[in-house]
Parts: sequence; C-alpha cells; structure tokens
Amino acid sequence: MGDDEGNRQLPYGAEYAKSSRASCKGCKDTIDKGALRMSLRTQSRFFDGLQDNWFHFDCFWGRAKSGINEATIRGFGWLKWEDQEKIRARCKMIEDNPNLAATPKTATPKVEYAKSGAGRCFKCKEKVPKGDPRVTFKASNYHVPCFFEDKLYTDSAEKIIGFDNLKEDEQTTIKEYLGENEEKNKPEKRRAQDEGEGSSKKKSKEETKEEREKLKAQTKILWELLEQLRTLPKDAIVALLQKNNGVYTKHGVEANLEQLADKMVFGPPTSCRNCGGNFRYSESAHGYTCTGNISEYTKCQTFVRNPERTYFKVPKELREEYPFLKDYHKTPKLDGRFYSTVVRETKIQAPSHSKHEKQFERRLAEEEKKRQVKNGCVVDPECEYAEETHVYVEKKRPWQALLSAADAASGKNSYYKLQLLKHDRHPHYYVFRSWGRVGTTIGGNKTESFHEDLDAAKHSFETLFVEKTRNEWSKRDKFQKHPRGMDLVEMDFDDRASGRKVALVPEKSKSKLDMPIKEIISIFFDTKLMDAALVEFDLDVEKMPLGKLSHKHLLNAHSVLSQLEDLIINGTENKSALLDLSNKFFTLIPHAVGMQKLPIIDNMDLLKSKTEMLDSLLEMEVAYKMVKQEQKDEENDGDIDPFDRYYSSLNCDVAVLKDDDEEVKMIKTYAKNTHGKTHNFKIDVKQVFKVNRRDENEHFRTDIPNHQLLWHGSRVTNFAGILSQGLRIAPPEAPVNGYMFGKGVYFADMISKSAQYCGSTNKADGFLLLCEVALGEIQEEKAANTEIKKPKKGYHSVKGLGGTAPDPKGTISLPDGVKVPCGKGKTMSKSQDYHLLYNEYIVYDVNQIKMRYLVRAEMNYDYSV
Repeated sequence: MGDDEGNRQLPYGAEYAKSSRASCKGCKDTIDKGALRMSLRTQSRFFDGLQDNWFHFDCFWGRAKSGINEATIRGFGWLKWEDQEKIRARCKMIEDNPNLAATPKTATPKVEYAKSGAGRCFKCKEKVPKGDPRVTFKASNYHVPCFFEDKLYTDSAEKIIGFDNLKEDEQTTIKEYLGENEEKNKPEKRRAQDEGEGSSKKKSKEETKEEREKLKAQTKILWELLEQLRTLPKDAIVALLQKNNGVYTKHGVEANLEQLADKMVFGPPTSCRNCGGNFRYSESAHGYTCTGNISEYTKCQTFVRNPERTYFKVPKELREEYPFLKDYHKTPKLDGRFYSTVVRETKIQAPSHSKHEKQFERRLAEEEKKRQVKNGCVVDPECEYAEETHVYVEKKRPWQALLSAADAASGKNSYYKLQLLKHDRHPHYYVFRSWGRVGTTIGGNKTESFHEDLDAAKHSFETLFVEKTRNEWSKRDKFQKHPRGMDLVEMDFDDRASGRKVALVPEKSKSKLDMPIKEIISIFFDTKLMDAALVEFDLDVEKMPLGKLSHKHLLNAHSVLSQLEDLIINGTENKSALLDLSNKFFTLIPHAVGMQKLPIIDNMDLLKSKTEMLDSLLEMEVAYKMVKQEQKDEENDGDIDPFDRYYSSLNCDVAVLKDDDEEVKMIKTYAKNTHGKTHNFKIDVKQVFKVNRRDENEHFRTDIPNHQLLWHGSRVTNFAGILSQGLRIAPPEAPVNGYMFGKGVYFADMISKSAQYCGSTNKADGFLLLCEVALGEIQEEKAANTEIKKPKKGYHSVKGLGGTAPDPKGTISLPDGVKVPCGKGKTMSKSQDYHLLYNEYIVYDVNQIKMRYLVRAEMNYDYSV
C-alpha cells in the first residue's frame, strides 16, 4: 500500500502485515507477517498526517463505526477477493444492525448561569458575561450558541444537567438548537435510517451479479500479476516504471509494485493535459490523481476515474529474462478500471481530531515561560540543551531556519525548524530540528550532538536544509521555492535584542509624566497584547515570535493578496489558481488553525480580513522595533525611566485634559450624539488627551479649506506606530479591494462607525483619534468604488454617502474655524439611494491630516442601544 495521493483521508485501512513487528492495538498480541490486518486511521502525534493503528481482523470490528464500507477503507482494492468478501460481509452486518458498531464514549454537558464574567468560551475565546447561561462540557466552558452550533451534543435537552433550572425562553432556545421540534419526533426506525457516518445513503445499492463478476475478475488479474512481480529485482521494477511514465517512489516496494501492476493491466495513463504530469492510481481517492504541479506551491488537482491510456512497453532484455512480461508488452488485459457502486456513491468524511487543539493551548502557556533569547535568537524550548546553548552566529548571520508548507486542498499545514547550537561555556555543537503541524502539539524533535566538530554540525545542518527545501544553505539569499519543497519564512535578526518582555507598571515608574499618559504607554507597548492580537489573527506566536517576520516578507504577502483580488474580481472559474495563491499566502504567513483545514481565499470578506491582518502586523512591527530600541537604550543608559524613553520615541506631545475642560465636554457630546442605531454596544469616554505630532504641523495642508474634526478607530496594538509615524496609506503591494474607496486614510462622523475598527473585547478599553482633516472640495459617492486612486480633478477628498449622518444643524465651529459635525444622528432625505449606512471620508494625502485628540473609551457589548 503506501499510496497517499489525492486529498481524501479515509478513516480505515487494510493490508497484509509486512512483518511480525507490530502488535494489535486491541488484544496486544503480535500480528503475524502476511496476516490480513485492519486499522483505525487517526491524526499522528508525531507528524502532520494520519497514522494507522493496526488490529487483528477480528479485533478491529469492535472499533468500527456505523457507515463503514469498502469505500472508507484505504487499501481495500488491493486485497484478495476472498478477503474483500470477508470485509464486505462484516460491513453488511453493521449496516443491517447499527448496534454492532462501536459506540463512542459520550459526556453529558452541564448548563448553568455564569457566576462571574471571568471565564472564556473555549470556541470563540470571548468572556461569558456574568449571569448568562454557560455550558460546561469536558472541562471547558462555552457560550450556548458556540456549543450547540458545533453539534458537540445531539441528545435530548432534558438530559443536560441543569436544564430544568433555566428560564423557559432559554430552554426553548436550546431545544431549537437540538431540533427537537422535528428531528427528535421522528420515529426511531426513520431516525436510524437518516443517521450514518460517511455514507451518502444508509442503504447503498448492491452491485448486480454482472458487476460483481467484473470486480472479481479484475481483482484476480491484478493479484496474479502482483505475485509474479514480487519475483522481480528492484532494478527491473525501476526500469519498467521509467519506460512507462512512472517513477519509483520511496513509499515502499509494495506501493511501487501496485503502481506497476496498474500500468500493465490497464495501460499507462497519458500525461495530464493541465500540467504535463503523470497520473497514478490512488486507492484513497478511488481514481487517478496527477502527480505534477501547477506551481512551486501547489500540486495539480486533476482527478479522473479512467484516464486516457497508451500501451505498456517492456524492454527487450527484460522480456527475454522474465518470460511472463511478454504477455503485457503492448497488450492491456482490461479496458479501464472498474469501480463498485459503493465506491462511486460514498461520500467520505475525514476523522475528527479536535482534541489536539486543547493540548496545544496547555503547552503554549508552559513554553512561554521557558522561552529564552540569546544573541537575538530563541533556542527552541523543546531542545534538551536549551538552557545552556545559543544559536550559532557566523558573520552576523544565525544558523537557523523556519520552514513552512501549507496546502488548503490536502489540509497540510506543516512547519520544520532547524537550528545549529553552540554550548554557552564549551566549544560543543548540536543540530536541533523540530517538525509538526502549525498551532498544535502534533510533531516531534531531535537533537544531535557533534561534540567539538563544528564542520560536521554545519554539514548536517546544510544537508537537512537541502533535503527539506531543495536549496543550498550557502545560497539562501537567493532562495527559490521548489515544488514539494518547504518555503523559508524570512525573519528579522538582531543580535543585540534581549527579547525580554518586561511588563510596564505605571505605579512603579519614577517618571514625572502624568499617570494617564503612563497608563496608555504601558498599553501601547504591551507585548502581551501584541501576542494576543497575533493569536486573534490565527497566527502562531510560538513558531513566529512577535517582531520576527520581516517587513519585506509582509509586503510579499500583501502582493499575494493583490493577485487573489484580481482573480476574485474577474470571477475566475480557475479554482486551481485560487488554491495556489492561497497556499502561497498561508505558507508565507503560517496560521494556527488547529486541526481545521486552511481556507481557500476566494471571497472579498476573507480577503479583506487578511488585508487588515497584514496592515496591523505592519503597525505592530513599528511598535516592536520601538520596544527593542528601548531595551538597547536601557542597557546603554539605565538611569532614564523606560516610560520617558517610550514617550520620547512617540515623537508626539501628549497632554491630559481634565473632565471639566470645554474641549472634553464637546468631545463627549460628539460621542453621545453620533452613536449609530445599528451598533449594539455602548461607548463610555474615559479619558481625553490632546496630541500634537510635530511633523504634521510642518506639512499640514492649510491651503486646502473645509477642515472637519473626524473620528478614526484602530486596534490598540497599532497606536504606537500611528502616534510615532502618523496615519499612513496602505502600501502599493496591498490589494485595492480591501478598502471600500481605494487606498487612503478613512474617517467617520459617527463614533460607533470608527469604534468598530478598535478590535476591543467586552468591557476592554479601545482608543480613537479625533483628527482635523482638510477635506476641501468633496467628491461624493453613493456606493463603494474600489477603483478610486485619488479624487477627480478639482476635488481634494472622497465621501461615501451614508443613510444616517449627524444633523447638519448641530454642527459647531471651533475657535480656529474647524467644523465639528456633532449633531444627533439623523436619517438623510435620500438615504434610499445610498448603499452605505454611515458616512465615510477618505483622503489620499497624509498631509491633509492633523491629529488633535486621542480618546480612551470603554466598549460595553452587553449593552443594547
């Protein structure tokens, strides 16, 4: 067997034992060589893929689940006919009597009202508010919708512990989630017919007598040939495969014999018309998959049941040496492969592996404590010598590599880490490698000691690098991704960075800055908040530490999204192209999605979310560089308080305004009046700061009229970059469609519109800017227009017209002439013509922006407006 082509992951396997080394997972006795054995295929703990857990034939059936049939068993088609019939008979017994199938152990959920608001939902990671119904299941807490939408429990609501203590409407909600008004009322017999795992119909059609005879004859011909092929030496097998569009693979002798037998019986498939690659029969896919590639990131997705074929050719010398081969020279035995009805009709569901995600969460917290930075690099905590070694650095270049491979089609999401380590005190060298699935505990590692032989350690490192990437380590500056090879994730390196994550505690600071200013500095430069943002973006903090992805790497990822945007806009039917670019994006930016498949980026909503993620990463990159610079400055001059150093790096004057200040009163009125009716959360203004960016005063376009004070919201982790470098326009590499009116800086006259971009969790603080924006002549748009690169001639800004806007009668003017649209929200007279709910203002020149105020506010999502 050994064939893992195609994207189907079958839950079971069957083969003849290759040796007597394996023990049955059921009875623990040895499985004899040549005996028919069967497996449950589960996610491996040691690599990113499935592994077989082998059983004796009889021991296996106590573990088989309802829905098992020949289409769900990997390797079934290569078994002898009599053994196929034995398995079919057992499957039929389970089909006729589902009670014979293994019954998974279940847990009973418990529902109660949350005693505090501290606990978080296991699925969405948001807190469960105090007093809300909370489901506890297998030691984890869930919001009611999060729990039942995932169908973690499908039994009766009455069996849920604590169900009777809920209010009547809450009980009704849970019953609706469980579908008890219709599904639970079905007769028992009818329900049993509807259920079944992996099968399109519980009672699948049986083959006709003629079909069974075809299958039997096909199996007999293949098996008789396999018996003969086992007498051939390896060089003969290699020669026959090469002569007939085949390749000898490293999946084992039997897999190559099966590939050869298929070509001899049916004829070698012709080359793929899409990529020129070769077709190979896949027992998992029940058909022929192309082994070629459409790019360096993606294998060809072409799949056919019966490809076009040519004649099998046997070299003359082999025909003379092995007479049985003469019968197959240019003479196929069967006209195409025949498939059973069950195989043609069954829909496969891959095994569930959700338990590994929870294991990863526990370990991540432990490794955060163990992670140490030396010479600007983190020695992997899994290395047994982590505490006494450091990454070897040569000519300011570290000998370490983080490799990535992602495939949204197959579900692959792998990493490989390679480090050459040197002992802190002795000239001893080690090569450490770790591998696995991103965002999980799945994987393994190995540390190899080379004692004092640095050259041998380097050679080992270089050999592994070539093996995994097909690139020379010495030529890594010109790295080229190759098909089936892993990609190099480009990381920033700073040998002076300490990597310390020291919490900034305002109360312990000796700085003379006002306490509110020290508080916001402690928030803006909180690396734990930055790490939390990475996790929220589904990024792997462990494999991709904060601040390590290079600026160039992030811009490359933006370019990939731009290419995806072109495909989506043009409505391409080329799914392979969408898959290819999605694979490239997720390889460049490793995502921790647990056991879920990576998505194909084929819609604007997903494209926009990934664009916003990259924008935030670019902002956080600025903040993290400031953190690293502060650490270096502290080493050089530890007498200056870190809060003073951070404040200086902001390049921005910040002053605290008192609550009774007229400017604060104006801002609170502006906030109160401009909360949209569709935004169901409350915004409480806690503190207002007056800000003055020195560079903005010098370049601000005072020659453009019509200045208004407008809102701009952003994630808290972005504000260090925003205050120090100003609001910026998206880079040229970014896709246009991530922005409703093209690439510009966006503002709103409704606070809740801007507050949506703060990314705040419930009852957490968010930050908004109030900026003086030189709007000049405004180009008005009734609907989104992503093609806008700058306003039309004679205009200075663009306004997306919204159906609700501040009442113009409430607009006031500040002493310097700046207008504040702080009237109460009002439905506009022509709102039915507008596609937007609220106004958006866009400028395409950052010199039309001057920051005036920074507003700190609490977002309360338990509140209905």
